Amino acid sequence: MNECKLSVEYGRMKNKYYFAVVPFFLGIGCFLAFNIIGSTIDSDGTLIEPFGLIPIGFLFIAISLIFAIFVSAIALFHNPLKFDIWVFGLSAGITALVSLYLFISISYLSERARIEILPTTPTRGMEP
Repeated sequence: MNECKLSVEYGRMKNKYYFAVVPFFLGIGCFLAFNIIGSTIDSDGTLIEPFGLIPIGFLFIAISLIFAIFVSAIALFHNPLKFDIWVFGLSAGITALVSLYLFISISYLSERARIEILPTTPTRGMEP
């Protein structure tokens, strides 16, 4: 009886997160393909690389995270399994870390751009 219950729960879990797992592996595949294909420099100095795979990979992984959060949040209100709680926590945690990283990176880069674009003007008395 217990084995039957576990197989039913596994079947529900497998079908529920199928559309979250597939884009994740496609995103990882894009990053692997980018590294396997590699970059070359043409004879005229032009860099040739499959750069389009990087944003597509990030897009697939973002779709996967959003879908996993959405499905697991719905599952939390409808007979949740322990796996649903783990998926929700893990997806929300990864999303929070990525958001924090992007916020810090953009803040740092905008400050560096402000320093480089707006040169400091010498004040009176400091001129050589």
